Amino acid sequence: MTTSRMRAARFYEPGQALRIEEIPIPEPRGHEVLVRVRAAGVCHTDIHIRSGQLPLVPGVELPLTLGHETAGEVAALGPDVEGVREGDEVVVWGARGCGRCRLCHSGSESLCDQGTWLNGGYAEYALIPGPRYLASLGGVDPVQAAPLADAGLTPLHAIRKALPRLRAGDHVALFGLGGLGHLAVQILRALSPSTEIIAVDIEPSKRALALKLGARHAVDGLDHPAERIAEITGGSGAAAVLDFVGSDDSLRAALPSLGKAGILVIVGMAGGVLPISAFTLAPEASLTTSMWGSFPELEEVLALAREGAIRCETSVFDLERLNDVLDQLASGEVLGRAVVVP
Repeated sequence: MTTSRMRAARFYEPGQALRIEEIPIPEPRGHEVLVRVRAAGVCHTDIHIRSGQLPLVPGVELPLTLGHETAGEVAALGPDVEGVREGDEVVVWGARGCGRCRLCHSGSESLCDQGTWLNGGYAEYALIPGPRYLASLGGVDPVQAAPLADAGLTPLHAIRKALPRLRAGDHVALFGLGGLGHLAVQILRALSPSTEIIAVDIEPSKRALALKLGARHAVDGLDHPAERIAEITGGSGAAAVLDFVGSDDSLRAALPSLGKAGILVIVGMAGGVLPISAFTLAPEASLTTSMWGSFPELEEVLALAREGAIRCETSVFDLERLNDVLDQLASGEVLGRAVVVP
């Protein structure tokens, strides 16, 4: 490294723009790994953190460098690190649990009560607690790989909840074709090729992208989508519905779109509320949420990208434009996933 300082986007308090500042480059100790960031995906979660809608885990100190979709190369190693070398190209798995509880031992660190997210991607360098959070890029471009750490991993984890319910020719409705949803179309096509995908979104450009990526049908989310899905499915409803929005409006349309013995997976964190009763949920249907995913699932997503089965639609921006990018993402102007490069 030729300099001891780096640029980073820092979060100071809710309601304020992130500040682009120069701060010291951290020095890895023990099992820590310093990653030179080549690309960082921009997630809706950071919009909610910036606004204060999503509070940080207790104990997290401010200011904080946000960014949990991070890809780059190993720049320096702590003295106790084994298994990786300087120059290795990696993507960071962002779920950090306590490592001791039942959930962590089962591989579900993203659900750990004591867990935190591995932030730090909105900077030139990110300090990672250990090599076990690093997956090999294996030749995947960093701009493509970074969003897969969440925008690819999260839909894969959600889709895996639905796969046991699907039979050949079943319909699956995907609500919200943004960063996660457009990758969900491709992942579902790769894992369940016979499934008929119904893509639902309020934006024509996102519906068009979904059709291009393999969806069979595209439905306007503002034009009675549940009725349209009933027509497409011959009145039986979808075998699975995945809601990547999670708003009041999307949930109200998603619920009646679900068929008997189907599954509704709520992924989006827009904070919508869904009234449930024996009369509103289809008979024998299931309702669940889905949160991020495991390290093996991240490796699976990277393998799909390596094989050319999935590709993230990206718009690339300089780090200095991060606040503008978050504003654009909040207003629905980003097609696919925004990626910042330091």
